[in-house]
Amino acid sequence: MKNNNTFKEYVAPIVVLVAICLVITAALAATYGVTNPIIEKNAKDAADKARMELLSDADSFTEFDGELAVSDPGKVYAQECYIADNGSGMVVTVVTKSFGGLLTEMVGIDADGKITGVKVTAHGDTPGLGTKAHAEGHLAQYIGKSSDEITTTSAKAEPAINHISGATISSNAVHYGVYCALEQYKIVGGAN
Repeated sequence: MKNNNTFKEYVAPIVVLVAICLVITAALAATYGVTNPIIEKNAKDAADKARMELLSDADSFTEFDGELAVSDPGKVYAQECYIADNGSGMVVTVVTKSFGGLLTEMVGIDADGKITGVKVTAHGDTPGLGTKAHAEGHLAQYIGKSSDEITTTSAKAEPAINHISGATISSNAVHYGVYCALEQYKIVGGAN
């Protein structure tokens, strides 16, 4: 009788828990297998839509497979670069270190090297303060600027750009990204 109680008290619960874990693991794997392609497609569609917003003259894009700009390793770097197939420009996705962690932004640059738009796509900055540097009105000041007008890596030191007081780190993170995107434009050698 003692062996039977040991099985019921110790072994049976372990067998039940292992079985539950295996069933849950299989269910999670099946769910991942079904949903992951959908999530990837939705992310790609959202990125394509953002590229078209930033460079409306483009008809389609091809990913640049050459060197990507790195202004500060691990802190400011181009993640990807897509060139418009009709030669109207490029859109560069840049990652920078901001107040709340990494900030991802997309920067559109036309064939003449002028910025057509900036869009923050992911961030961890403080809502209401740091996010003021991500607002459409603030980002609009970059439109039409080129590497001749964006000459420093600091938004505060850049005479062509107004930074957000109280959100200097977030303002600089956006500015670092724009500067890095313009560096990527130079690396590619233009949009053609």
